[in-house]
Amino acid sequence: MDVNIEKAGIQSSTSRPSWRIVFWKYLPFSVHFSLTAAVAAVILFVLNGRTFNTNSRRPEYTESDGSISHLASYAPLQSDITTAVSLAATVTRVAGGWWSAGYIWRSIFIAMERGGISLEGVSQVIKSVPTPPRNFTRRTNQVLIFITLFATFAIDYFSAALTGSIVWEGTNRLIPGDAQVTGIPKGVKGVDLKGYFYYPEWQDDVVEIGTASANLAWLTIQPNSSNITQPATTFRRTLSNTQYLPVNSTLTNVTIPYFVVDAFEWIGDPDSVLTKQQLPLFSDYTKPSPYFSLSGMGGLLPDREWGPPQANQLGDPITVSESRLFTFRAERRPSSSPCPQNYSIDPGSTVNLHQFKGGAYYYCFAIANVTYRAGAAICKSCKVISPTVVQARAPLPLVPDSFTSMALGLAPVIGTYFRFSGYSVPQNAGTNRTMAIELTSRAYQAAWTAYSINLGNQLDNSTVQIALPTLRAKVIPWRVYLWVWLHLLYLALGLLFLYVQSYCKHPWVENTTMAVFWLNTSAVSLAPDSHGVDPWQPGTELPKDRMLVLKNAGEPTRSVKIGADRRSGYMLVDS
Repeated sequence: MDVNIEKAGIQSSTSRPSWRIVFWKYLPFSVHFSLTAAVAAVILFVLNGRTFNTNSRRPEYTESDGSISHLASYAPLQSDITTAVSLAATVTRVAGGWWSAGYIWRSIFIAMERGGISLEGVSQVIKSVPTPPRNFTRRTNQVLIFITLFATFAIDYFSAALTGSIVWEGTNRLIPGDAQVTGIPKGVKGVDLKGYFYYPEWQDDVVEIGTASANLAWLTIQPNSSNITQPATTFRRTLSNTQYLPVNSTLTNVTIPYFVVDAFEWIGDPDSVLTKQQLPLFSDYTKPSPYFSLSGMGGLLPDREWGPPQANQLGDPITVSESRLFTFRAERRPSSSPCPQNYSIDPGSTVNLHQFKGGAYYYCFAIANVTYRAGAAICKSCKVISPTVVQARAPLPLVPDSFTSMALGLAPVIGTYFRFSGYSVPQNAGTNRTMAIELTSRAYQAAWTAYSINLGNQLDNSTVQIALPTLRAKVIPWRVYLWVWLHLLYLALGLLFLYVQSYCKHPWVENTTMAVFWLNTSAVSLAPDSHGVDPWQPGTELPKDRMLVLKNAGEPTRSVKIGADRRSGYMLVDS
């Protein structure tokens, strides 16, 4: 049967292509390229770094007073973005399939014109099955067919590179809260302290409050040797007023305890620096001495006696910046074995130990010189790390506070209480130096917090930024570039195919599906070795030992002919 040029959409090679044919010939390439560029640009420059909701497009949250609120506007979910990216990858793949859908038949036409392809080869190629070399007269035809099959097969899997290019990281979106955090206690000058120093029970209450607050504050995260900084730079206090706030919310105006060690050096000969007034402190077994229990480690060594300085009322706000001796109980040994000298207190640090004999034991102490700063700080972005704990990190400006000297005096005994439960003791500190710095800092913060709870006479307020859990899109650029490169390679192969086809004698086929129907293929079934087979019958074996060639049968027709035996190396000659 002859081909009708108008019906099949095939333009003769001798006529000039119309603008319509050229337009529809290159439009799919333009759409495919534009979609590839647009999708990659959106993912790299729009989605990257953006945050999206996790389980609700308009999530609800709890205010600081316990009331429930909702966001004023809607926002997309992470699953919406994942779906959109997957859909964009699919649409881009479909755009590629738009121009490549007929390329298998076009490659068959080229193979039939350039030497021929067997009927078996045509059958396998149409099924997207690579066919062996025996079905071609030219190796270049086989290469062309293989490239076409591979490209049309591989494009279905390009999307995996794009959908896997986004890593979702947990983060938070901060929104202003409608209700303030109220009743934040703070101590100011003039608070009556006579009752506190007169009643030991009151003093014990403060120690227990400090220990409990420290357990709440430091049980949430137990630092290990890899994240303990030197000097300590993390500061926490407990606030019962934040119990309704989501974790990672921030308070914009909170006073927190501040204690920073600027230098810490072990002293080689401690007996040369201890004063006569300080020597009795090592044998003091009564509270507020840290050595009232065998668990006591030590702390900043006072000039005369353990504990906060006694006064009738709370004094002016102050900061303390000084160097002071620090005592660290290293060992307890039987009275028959005095404390060793040249003791390795830390790797690379060898010291003599100060010893005190009490009963049947020697108590051995290492002494260090510590330079520190203590007071308070105004935190403008304190993070809620658990329902009742807020945290800040250095550097922060040191400000005077009325509880500074009292918290310094109470810190050693609170450090001993820490060791009873172990919850507030740094885990895997690594060195005694690190343990001493971190434990002293935490004990000071706990003492300051306890005084503010028990003796605070001023209540502050703070606005709050409420944290909503979200997911941040983190794009892996090389995966996006890989996806773009694969599509550009696919486009390049398509344009290369156009270039190869432009040198063929048969014209560009707009509608390959209809062209197949309108080809004259009668020569295939009428060949002498076909034996009158009926290809419509299931199981029919068609002749395979002759090559199919595409020949001009006079304008405007094309016919499929049976060429010579494949071994003869048939060459096409246009009519």
